[in-house]
Amino acid sequence: MFANIITKNDLRHLRNRALLVAVLLLVVIVIGLALNAVSAQRAQKNFEQAADFPRGALVYAQFKDLPGLLKQWNESQVRERYLSSVNFQQLQSRHLAMKLVSRWEEFGTAAGFDIDLAAFSSLADNRAAIAVYDIGKLDLVLVAPMNQATLEVCRFFQGKDEFEKIELPDGTTYYLHDVEADRGRQKQHLAFAYVKGRFVLATSEKLLLRTMANINGTGKKDRLADEPSFQELAKTVEPHFVTFWVEQSKLNDDWYFRHYWLMSDIDELKAMRAGMFDLEMQQGQWVERREFLLRSKLTEGVALSPQILQRIEQIVPADVPFVKIHAANNASALAELVSGSLFAAQVQKPSGRKSDRSWQNYSDSDFEVASQSDEESYGESRYSYLDSKFDSEINEVEDDNPDGSVSRLAGEQRFARTLHAALQAAHPTAAAKLTRPRMIEGPLFAEFAQATVISLQNASLLNRAELESAIGELAVRRLMIAGASGKFSWNNRTVGGNQLREMELPMLGRSVGYGVRGSELILSNNPDLLLEMMTGKQSVRTRFSANSPVYEATIIQLNERKQAFDQVFARLEEPMVKAYWRQRGGEEASGPSQEFFSGEISSLLDVASPVREIRIHRSYTSGRMKEEVTAKMN
Repeated sequence: MFANIITKNDLRHLRNRALLVAVLLLVVIVIGLALNAVSAQRAQKNFEQAADFPRGALVYAQFKDLPGLLKQWNESQVRERYLSSVNFQQLQSRHLAMKLVSRWEEFGTAAGFDIDLAAFSSLADNRAAIAVYDIGKLDLVLVAPMNQATLEVCRFFQGKDEFEKIELPDGTTYYLHDVEADRGRQKQHLAFAYVKGRFVLATSEKLLLRTMANINGTGKKDRLADEPSFQELAKTVEPHFVTFWVEQSKLNDDWYFRHYWLMSDIDELKAMRAGMFDLEMQQGQWVERREFLLRSKLTEGVALSPQILQRIEQIVPADVPFVKIHAANNASALAELVSGSLFAAQVQKPSGRKSDRSWQNYSDSDFEVASQSDEESYGESRYSYLDSKFDSEINEVEDDNPDGSVSRLAGEQRFARTLHAALQAAHPTAAAKLTRPRMIEGPLFAEFAQATVISLQNASLLNRAELESAIGELAVRRLMIAGASGKFSWNNRTVGGNQLREMELPMLGRSVGYGVRGSELILSNNPDLLLEMMTGKQSVRTRFSANSPVYEATIIQLNERKQAFDQVFARLEEPMVKAYWRQRGGEEASGPSQEFFSGEISSLLDVASPVREIRIHRSYTSGRMKEEVTAKMN
């Protein structure tokens, strides 16, 4: 049948088209292979030092000019500020710092001289690279190009007589010294060699031999540059001032990293397989580019349009120290953002363990009033600060879930569904969170004004009645005891032709509200901030723009730290600061804060005082996450 329908001429056309498709497919494949070869060659050239190192490293770093970097650090004001900071003073007494100092002292004892920054600066003509293989044992390898003249004055080479000289069958020699590490509990080595114009230093004889084999070309598939994750990242990262690579999946399993180095929840890093960070110094700013390989191959997030970024930029007041904007493609995340801006506290998921908060479980000590001696020790009454039990025990109910967390969590989920219904027809596309802490007069002494901006495709379809109902029900659950019922009223407020809606919170003496400005819905826990965002034209400089697509943008203005950070935390931690110095010198003693926020964090901000603003742009491609962090200088 088909033979009668399809002619020979048709078959000839089909054959020609098939041939054309095959040729085009072949061209695409050839172009793809050519591009891959070019990127691979560029990666090999940019990271040629990684070919010297053995596989299995946790962290790798390469420096464009190691002596220059160390010289710049030694002569910088940043170094002076950090060495005199509270953070550095307290770091010296912590277990991690003492362990690192002790380990380097043990290596220095073996070498016969201090292994300090001055020693490291003499180990390279310019470029250098270092890799860490075991954080606990401090197993590392350093490889640096070095000419013969520099080698002659190198402190290691000058002290080689203190080391055992070992010659390999191929004639290569290296120098080895035993090290009684970790107070004699571990046996390690300090070893070095000069191989083909490279100085190699290692804290493990085995790692040194593997490195030498790679340099001599006798290693068998043992090059760090052959690690799949390293190869993949090296193709797209251009090295500048200093570049780091981390095998994040292995770091996550490292005990020392989790207990001593990690500053956040390990769950936040589990989605990452590996990462590469590059730091570049530009005119008036530092730019750090980060690229991560993710476990999931799916693309996360949605790129933000320049128009949305520009509109939100015009709404945000110029003196707001923190702003973060991202796509509004997750209903539960959007609900959490709105509820956090209006009522701050978040409801935690129930632990699943049955609570024992019955009155029979309390002892007399739970109801005692602080004695005078207690007040002298802590600088105030024990009831001046309310801990997490206040929030849970004030809502105690007699049921299978005594702390009421299940019912409150269900309420939060109901709020998310109602908010989604209110916004769905208007189609939210992006959301921004901003915070502006300030000192105020009165017993509360500080306010944390927060707001959420939601960009809508069609603001006229916003269901205001449902939105107000959702916020009112959320207020009841957040501000009243479990099982209580209540209703809050909404009022109109017109300013400069703009209509705002406010809901009074009589028990707190404040209100929450919202308004619509063009295509943006603005919600805030502070009437003054809401009014500013509704009526004023804000920052004239472009703060969210970027050369590449942006999925998330964060702005941190450090030039607002005095009002947003210093004054607030100095007041919060003032009693503890006074108590600290009173215990060390009597009633009149005083000194700088040693507390975490007003002491350590504040001192780190002093170190970074030349930086006025930090911008973080994040984007996603299939299986990757990219971040660009720009620190703009004063």
